[in-house]
Amino acid sequence: MEDFKSQLAEARKRFHATFHMAPETRETLREQEKRRVMLANRLAQVESEIRGLCEKSLPFSLAGKLFDGIRRQIAVERETASGEAIRENAAQLARRIVRVVEEPEPIYTEKLSPERMAELERRIYRLLREGESESGVEKILDLSERDAARVLNRMEALESSEVFLLKPLLEEAQAVEIELQQLDGAGLGDAMTTSERDLFEELQAEMESCSTQIGRKTEQLRLVEEDILALEKRVGAIELEIEKLLEKHNVSKEKADFIEECKAIGNVLNQFIVRLRKNKVHLLQEKTFEMYRLLSSRGGLIKDMTIDDKTYEVHITDRNGHEIRKSALSAGEKEIFAVSLLWGLAQTSELKLPIIIDTPLSRLDSTHRDNIVNNYFPNAGEQVIILSTDTEIDAAYYSALKPHLSGAASLVFDPRQELTTFRQGYFWEKDHG
Repeated sequence: MEDFKSQLAEARKRFHATFHMAPETRETLREQEKRRVMLANRLAQVESEIRGLCEKSLPFSLAGKLFDGIRRQIAVERETASGEAIRENAAQLARRIVRVVEEPEPIYTEKLSPERMAELERRIYRLLREGESESGVEKILDLSERDAARVLNRMEALESSEVFLLKPLLEEAQAVEIELQQLDGAGLGDAMTTSERDLFEELQAEMESCSTQIGRKTEQLRLVEEDILALEKRVGAIELEIEKLLEKHNVSKEKADFIEECKAIGNVLNQFIVRLRKNKVHLLQEKTFEMYRLLSSRGGLIKDMTIDDKTYEVHITDRNGHEIRKSALSAGEKEIFAVSLLWGLAQTSELKLPIIIDTPLSRLDSTHRDNIVNNYFPNAGEQVIILSTDTEIDAAYYSALKPHLSGAASLVFDPRQELTTFRQGYFWEKDHG
C-alpha cells in the first residue's frame, strides 16, 4: 500500500507540474466534457425543432394579429350575404307566406278578399325589402361559405399549434450556446497538444489505478486487523484459561514440578519423533532402493534414490546425477517401483502383515518377471497369496517357487452351470483334496 501511495503522490506531482492544476480537477474536467457533449446534443435537437416549426407554421403565424379582423369581416359578410338573399327572393317569399296563411285552411274566421290578400303580400314584400338602401358593407374577402369555414378552421389550428413554442426554444438555444462557450473557455479542451493530451490520459489512468489499488489494500488491511483482533482475543482467553489451570496445579508444589517434568518429557518426545521419522524415512529409502535394484532391469543405471523426510517425495537419479522422472518410466518400471516401495514400507514398519498380489506379472517383460519371482515373491512377507494366471506363473516359475509354497489351488469355471468351484492343486496338478 505504501508503494501505491508513493506512486500516486509522484503521479499527482507530475500532473500539477505539467498542467498547473490540482489533480482533483480531472474529475471536474471529465464532468465538464460530459456536460459539453450533452449541451451540444441538446442544441442540435432544439435547432432541429426550430427549423421544423419555421417550415410548417411560421409563415402563416406571422399574420396572427390579423386573425380577429378576418373573423369579424367573415361574420359581417356572412350576415350581409344572408340579407341580400332574403331581399332578392322577397316577392317569392311574400307569396309563400300568404299561401301559408290560407292553406291548407285559413287561420282566421273571415276569409280575406283578393284585394286584402294582395295588400298583405305587398306589406310582407316591403318588410322583406327593408334595409336594402342601408346595405353598404364592402365585400373584401367575398368567400363562399365553404371557403370561409376552411379559413376559420385554419386560423384556429394555427392558434393552437406548437408555433408559439418558438420563442422559448430560441431562448433555450441562446442559453445553451452561452453555456457551451463558457465550458470551452473554462476547460483545457483544444489548448492541449496531442502529446499533452496523451500525458493527461496516462497520468489520469495511473492515478485512478493507484487509488483503486490503495482502496483494495485498505480493505485487505482492515480484514487482517480484524483477524488480528480476533486472534488476540482468542490468545487472551487461552492465557486466562492457562492461568486458571496453573493456579489449580500450583496449589501443590509436587503437581507443579510434575507438570514441568511432563513438559520436558513432551519436548524430548517431540525431538525423538522428529529424529525417529528421519531414521524411518532413511530406512525406507534404503530398503526401497535395495529391492528396486534387485527387481529393475535398469538397476545398474540408477545411482541413488532419496525420499524427502517432510514431503515424502521420492527422487531417483542416474549415474550422471540427473533426476529420472517417474512419469518417464514404462508401465513395467512403474509397477516395479510400486512393488519396491511396498516392500520397503513392510520392512520399515516391522509389521507382519499378509500380502495379496493380483496378476503381478501381466505388464512385465521376461527380465522383470524373473527378478520378481526369484527376488520378491520369496521375501515379500511371512504370508503371501499370489493370484495369477497360468501364463504368468508357468511351469518354470512354479517350479522355482514350489519350495517356498505352502499350497496351491485353482478356480475352475463351469459354463454350463455358470459356477466357479475351488480345486486343490495348480492348473496342471491333479486334485489332492
